[in-house]
Amino acid sequence: MQAIERAASLLKVSEYRLFTEAYLTWFGDRAEQQDIDDLFAQFKMYGEVPYWADGYARNVLEDIAANRHVTLNSFCLVNLAPRTGDKPDLSFSVLP
Repeated sequence: MQAIERAASLLKVSEYRLFTEAYLTWFGDRAEQQDIDDLFAQFKMYGEVPYWADGYARNVLEDIAANRHVTLNSFCLVNLAPRTGDKPDLSFSVLP
C-alpha cells in the first residue's frame, strides 16, 4: 500500500491513475472502468493491492531511486492492435 501511495505522490498523479496505468502496463490494454473501480475500492477500504499494481509501483520507486527519468508510460508498450477475445478476470492478493 505504501508503494502505491509513494509512487503516485512522486509522479504527481492520483493513486487511481496509477492503478489504471499499472493495469495497462501489465495486461497491455485498458481495464474496464468498473473493474478498476472495484479493485481501487478494495485498496482504499482494506489495503488490498493487486500484484501487478504493487509491482508497477515498486518499479517506479526503484527507477526514481536510481535517478532515472520516470513518467507514467515509462514501463508501457502501447498496444495499438485491437484486442480479440475476452479480457482476463481481475483478481488481487494481500501482500505483507
